[in-house]
Amino acid sequence: MVETIKLRAGKYMRPVHLNYVNGRIELKFGFNRILLNEIKNMKGARWHGYDEKNPRKIWTIDDCQRNKFQLAYLQGLNPYKNYDSPLIDLTFDRSLYQHQITMISHILTRKCCIIAGEMGVGKTLAAIEAMERSGKTNFWCVAPKSALKSVKLELEKWHSKVQPCLITYAKLRNIMTNWEDGVSAPEGVIFDESSRIKNATAQRSQAAQHLADAVRKEHDGYVILMSGSPSPKSPVDWHNQCEVAMPGFLKEGDASKFKRRLGLIVQKESITGAVYPHIVTWRDDEKKCNICGELKDSVNHMMGTPADNEKKEINPDEAHMFVASVDEVSLLYKRMKGLVYVIMKKDCLDLPDKIYRTIICKPKPSTLRVADTIAQTATSTIKALIRLRELSDGFQYEEKVVGTEICELCHGEKLIKGFKKDDEVIFDYEKSDNLDATWSRVQIPCPNCNATGEQNKKERITIQVPCPKDDAIIDLLDEHDEIGRIVIYAGFTGSIDRLVTMVKKQGWAFIRVDGRGWIGELPDATTLDTDEALKAMDASHPNRLNYMNIIPRLAFIANPGSGGMGLTLTASPSIIYYSNDFNAESRIQSEDRIHRAGMDENRHPNIIDLFHLPSDEYVLRNLQAKRRLEKMTLGDLQAKFK
Repeated sequence: MVETIKLRAGKYMRPVHLNYVNGRIELKFGFNRILLNEIKNMKGARWHGYDEKNPRKIWTIDDCQRNKFQLAYLQGLNPYKNYDSPLIDLTFDRSLYQHQITMISHILTRKCCIIAGEMGVGKTLAAIEAMERSGKTNFWCVAPKSALKSVKLELEKWHSKVQPCLITYAKLRNIMTNWEDGVSAPEGVIFDESSRIKNATAQRSQAAQHLADAVRKEHDGYVILMSGSPSPKSPVDWHNQCEVAMPGFLKEGDASKFKRRLGLIVQKESITGAVYPHIVTWRDDEKKCNICGELKDSVNHMMGTPADNEKKEINPDEAHMFVASVDEVSLLYKRMKGLVYVIMKKDCLDLPDKIYRTIICKPKPSTLRVADTIAQTATSTIKALIRLRELSDGFQYEEKVVGTEICELCHGEKLIKGFKKDDEVIFDYEKSDNLDATWSRVQIPCPNCNATGEQNKKERITIQVPCPKDDAIIDLLDEHDEIGRIVIYAGFTGSIDRLVTMVKKQGWAFIRVDGRGWIGELPDATTLDTDEALKAMDASHPNRLNYMNIIPRLAFIANPGSGGMGLTLTASPSIIYYSNDFNAESRIQSEDRIHRAGMDENRHPNIIDLFHLPSDEYVLRNLQAKRRLEKMTLGDLQAKFK
C-alpha cells in the first residue's frame, strides 16, 4: 500500500511518501534536518543509501503501533488526546483516600496507563475498584510470587466482585510462548511491580508487550502497570514500561535512543577491542557540562583570560569551553504526564517519618586481617566485594568435594571430538569457522576429567565464623519481645540460615522467604499455614488480636528480592537489614513493607542497618544513589539537591 501524507517539520508540514512492505514502512521525503531527526528516533529506523544490495535513497521504519502513534502525532492528529483530557468524576461506596479516587479515575479515563505510587499508598484497592467499574470481567493480574500472595489477601479482604486470573511473570512467559491461534486475550491486564518488565530484551518483557498489544487490539481493553519502584536501576528503566502501557508515547523508538537523551554517552573500547557505548554521567543537573559531564569549575573548562586558563593547568587535549546541559532526568516527569500518575506517600498520607538507624558492630582484628587478605587476593573487584559481604555476615561459602559424578564435558566417554594440526589442538566446543583442510578431525582425551570419564562432585557449604551482628540481632529481638513482631532482611541464604537459628533459640516463630521458597515454623498449637500466618503481620487485619494469642512472637526473615515486594508487614515497628543485596529495587521495596496505611501511626517505623565491615556501608551508599535518580524521574525536586 502506498500513500502520501504530510508530517510536521518545525513550523511547516512536509510531504512524505509511505510504502508498506513486509512489515516495514518505506519513507521518501525531501531533505529536512528536523524531520530527519524525527524519523531517526523511530523504532527500527534505517537508511538504505549504503546497502550493498539494492542501495536506495529511502528510510525505513518498523510497521508497528509505536511508529504509527508517532506518525499520527507528526500529522497533527493528536494521539495524546486521551492523555490530555480531564479525569472522569466518580462516587464510591467504599471508604477511600482522595489519591485512591484519583488513581481509579486515571485508570478508567486513560485505560492504558502507569500508576507509579510509592509502596503503601493503596494501589491494589484502587485496581480492584477500577476493575469492578470498567464493565470488563476477564482480567489477568501478573506479578512476582510474593506480590501475588498479597494481592490474593487484598481480593479477599475487600470482597472483590471481579476475580482476576493471578499469574507470575514466569508463567506469563510460558503462556505467551504456547499461545494457540483463536484463543482470545483477556479484556484487561494489570502488571503489578512493573519494573520486572523494564528490559525490552527479556522474554518476560516481550511476553508482556505481546499480551498488552493483544488486549488493546481485540478489546480496546485495559493495560495497567503499577509499581512503587518503576526505575530502580536507572532512568532508562522507564522506557519499556511506557512502551507496554502505550507504544509510541515516548518519542524515542528504543531504550538506546532514550539513554542517549538522558545521559552523556561516549564510545569506549573493551579489552577485546570491541567498541561499546559508555555512560559518563546522567543529565540530571544543568550545572554539568554537556561535553564532558563535569561541573563548571572543572580544571579542564577554559575560563576567562588565557592567563587564567594557564593558571588552572588545563590539559590541552581535553580543554574546552563549558556548555551547560539540560536536566533531562527531571524533565522526564513532564514528558510522561498523562500516561503516568505519580503518588508520593508524603503528599497523600499522614504517616510518621521513617527513622533510619545504624548499629556499628566493631570487627575483631582477626576479621580485619581476613578481610585484607580477601581484598588483596580476589581476582576481581566484584568477587572481593561478595566475599567481604559474606565475611561481614559471619560466614564464607566454600566448595567441598563430596564424591564423583559423570563428566559434564565428555558425558563419561573419556574422549571428545576436536581438530589437530601439528602440536596445536582445538576442541569442538571452541571450534573456529576459519579452520582449513590442513586441520584433521581427531578424538582427544577429555581435558576436564583427564580421560577418566568422571569429575569431582562438589557442593557449596557454609563455614560459620564469629560475627558481632549476632549480638545486635539478639538485643533487637529482646527490644521487640513485647510487640512480638519483627522483620529481618539479609542478602545471602547463608545469612538467612544463621538468622533462623538465632530466632528459634530466642523462642520466636518465623516465616522465611528466599530462593528456596516460603518456609514457616509456627507454634505447635496453630493450624495456620505460612499464607495465613502472613495475616498476623498485618496490623490492620480484623483478626490481629486473635493472631497475637496464637503466635505471640513472629519473625519475618527474608531475602529482600524474594520477600520484599507487595507484602504488608505493618505489625512490626522495625525492619532490620542484617545485610543488603546489590539490587536497588529490593531495598526500595522492602523498606516500605512496614510504612504504609494501616500501620500504627503513633510510632515511627525504624529502618535499622547493621554495619560490620566497610562493604556494608559501601553497598548501601550505592543503593541510595540509585534511589535519588528514581525520585527525580518521579518529579521529586527535593531529591535533586540531596
